[in-house]
Amino acid sequence: MYGAVAYLKADEGTIRHATRKGLLVIRTTGSSASSVNEPDFKPRLFWRAAGT
Repeated sequence: MYGAVAYLKADEGTIRHATRKGLLVIRTTGSSASSVNEPDFKPRLFWRAAGT
């Protein structure tokens, strides 16, 4: 299980903090959304299902 935070408006400090915590950062725009993480970003694994 990975964590994510989505936003309409956020400052750079908030985005950096979420990224440092291993969260996927999603910017919403109108009826769409996109990730703002760097291409080499590795999200933190918060939970792994048994047997995986």
